[in-house]
Amino acid sequence: MTPLNLITDGYERKARLYPALLLIAPIVITIVGVASTKLSTLESFATVLAGCGGAFLLTQLARDAGKKREEQFFEAWGGLPSAAIFRHRDTRIDAITKTRYHKQLSTLVKGTKAPSPEEEAADPAIADQVYSAWSSYLRIHTRDTKKYPLVFQENISYGYRRNVCGLRPLGIVVSSLSFAGGAVWLYHLHSISEIITTESIGALICVFAILLLWAFRFTPDWVRIPADAYAERLAETADSINGDSPSSKGRARKGTA
Repeated sequence: MTPLNLITDGYERKARLYPALLLIAPIVITIVGVASTKLSTLESFATVLAGCGGAFLLTQLARDAGKKREEQFFEAWGGLPSAAIFRHRDTRIDAITKTRYHKQLSTLVKGTKAPSPEEEAADPAIADQVYSAWSSYLRIHTRDTKKYPLVFQENISYGYRRNVCGLRPLGIVVSSLSFAGGAVWLYHLHSISEIITTESIGALICVFAILLLWAFRFTPDWVRIPADAYAERLAETADSINGDSPSSKGRARKGTA
């Protein structure tokens, strides 16, 4: 992964760079916005550039934090969403459509047989092995992002939210410290009878809003939405895959649900 990839590659930019930018944004906003009266235009610009540079360095941290949380998500959700969607007891797909997917995938994926509802109930673990094999097969055969754009877009959405949620503890700390530091600075300016600008107050409000997002919005439930959407889009490709060899076009999936 190079800095250029983080800009030109859609997945790298949205799923890795954006979470890192979100993490570092409160620091930049506090310095540039709250302390704007003490900074020259050049210093403010340098601060923004330094923040962007820091975000580039934090992209791997964002990815690692997201992957670390991912297993916790899957455990809480009852398994990999793109495999669990094929369970008879899962209600995201109607029974008729699910039966069609089962029939198609048991034909495409050699060595698998679609479990009946009774077989799944009797041994869920064995049934899940079949569903996981189907999920893996579909992921491998839908790497062509031009042929399967909806799958790719949902995968990006999931990767972004997963990585943001992985950074959540650090995001809360960074935003809290930025808000506290900005508030102390404004109090200092007030105590020495300096004018507090509306820009400074607006910046502090913005940092507080980001803190609220980290605390109450960027939760596992927020990640679950695109994870389920990705699973649904992936399952839908069972109707269009004809069993050919995996396409060499596109990319390997960086983060999948």
